[in-house]
Amino acid sequence: MALIELVTALPESIQRSVQTIVTISALYLSWRLWRFSISPVLHPNQPRPFPYLVPYTPCERILMINNACVQVFGHIVSMAQNAGATFTRGREYFGNTREIFTITVMGEDMYIATSPGDVVAVYRDTQKLDFDAFIKDVMHDFGCTNETLEKMFDSTGKPKHWMDKTHDDFKLQMHPGDRLKSVETQFLGNIDRRMNFDSIPGTCILESTRDSKLVSLWSWTWIVLAEAATQAFFGDGILQVAPSVLDDFWTFNLEAWKIHSKYPRFAAPKAFNALERSVAAFVDYLRLPKGQRPGACWLVEQLERGMGEMGISEPTQCGAMLFSLQNLQVFLIQTRQYLINTNAYRQCFWCLSYLLHDKTLLDEIKKEIQPAWKHHTVDMHYLLNMCPLLASFYEEMLRVNNEPVGIRLVASSVTIGGKELQPGRRLLMPYKQLHMDPFVFGTNVDSFDARRFMNGKSLERSTSWRPFGGAKTHCPGRFLARREVYMFLALAIFRFDVKLVPRPGENVPRFPRADTSIPAGGLLPPKIGDDVFMEVRRSKL
Repeated sequence: MALIELVTALPESIQRSVQTIVTISALYLSWRLWRFSISPVLHPNQPRPFPYLVPYTPCERILMINNACVQVFGHIVSMAQNAGATFTRGREYFGNTREIFTITVMGEDMYIATSPGDVVAVYRDTQKLDFDAFIKDVMHDFGCTNETLEKMFDSTGKPKHWMDKTHDDFKLQMHPGDRLKSVETQFLGNIDRRMNFDSIPGTCILESTRDSKLVSLWSWTWIVLAEAATQAFFGDGILQVAPSVLDDFWTFNLEAWKIHSKYPRFAAPKAFNALERSVAAFVDYLRLPKGQRPGACWLVEQLERGMGEMGISEPTQCGAMLFSLQNLQVFLIQTRQYLINTNAYRQCFWCLSYLLHDKTLLDEIKKEIQPAWKHHTVDMHYLLNMCPLLASFYEEMLRVNNEPVGIRLVASSVTIGGKELQPGRRLLMPYKQLHMDPFVFGTNVDSFDARRFMNGKSLERSTSWRPFGGAKTHCPGRFLARREVYMFLALAIFRFDVKLVPRPGENVPRFPRADTSIPAGGLLPPKIGDDVFMEVRRSKL
């Protein structure tokens, strides 16, 4: 009663403000009570929502420019800052039961699956859980028109549409066999030729003398791997018509997430400009007579043949298709495991970073792979079959530094893990949530343990181990990626004497920090300013 008297004694304008605040507070509390407490009890078979602060309504759009809205609601801020941490908080909020839950981003409710059993169930249901919708969406980002997409996904009178057949062709080229051996020989030979002291690209050298060079590891891994891959898959033709295309690939590789996150052009000019120049490079490449672009691998010829069979001949569409298919792994498992401009360069960066910052581990790896160093080149068969520590080290690097995310669209109502999923919503499978399970990978999951997979030989066969996705979307480039990384590491270790150099303004070398603020969906880049600098000399061995 005293409170009422106190309020009525206030000036009328303040009374109105108090009434407004009370009304808004009551509505807000009612919304939270209904959204996160009452509704989940009334619908126990539906995934529970991970609570957030600000409700979504269309009137909450605070900025509208060119049909692109910036909004403040749901988990948009935490997802933008660190998606992986948001998934972890959601899982732990529900008692670490690993039940499917929902997060809300810009008004969209998305299902999050963190249980290995649920992931397997998702893989099995290819009818009610659709993946093609996202392939179409991303290919549209690359410039493919609706007409082109209709032709690519038309299965009328055919057992498979063209995109499914193309994925089969990827597996034929990239899985162990004669076709992989052919491109592997060319690819690894290119890396071999580029990993010489006199061949270190000038763009990654900060300082040099006759006997030593100060090198950026981040730039060095990219240039060696990207140039070697592009030449192995397309021959020399694309570099002849577009000498600077690797620069555009590099920019796009770093900025592509902005396009897939639906940034407007004014907010991501580097990404869009690099995309347009890359597509133009493939247009010019395809315009060359076949006799002037020898060296293309079987897969590239299949892709070009398929375009002709579908009646897709418009140059820009052909260029967009070839560039998008060059980056096909973006669509397959959302891991950014690019076919040509592969994330293998990021794997090389992290692997060599770990070795250079741990001399004991470096010496052990060097001793193990020493027999593979013959006649100043590498015996890949030995590395793949006789080096358990190297293999375990490689897997652990993927476990710690890789954040792949599988994605599906719920096409019709389906029950997964005892939860009813409604059509029209996206289902995300953040695989790193599986990789950080202490009940599977040990209590020290937050630490890097190079022997983890060597000591736990069953880990690679666990349903909780999904560094390259699985089932239909299992990355076909995983075999070649391992060979690329092994080749680069062996050559770096035996051809050079390498010493860490502190970054400018620092007194001692510091291990690079991963940039979790970028939705990489795969191998994380280092934070800006966390490159690794090395003094590189010719090996005395």
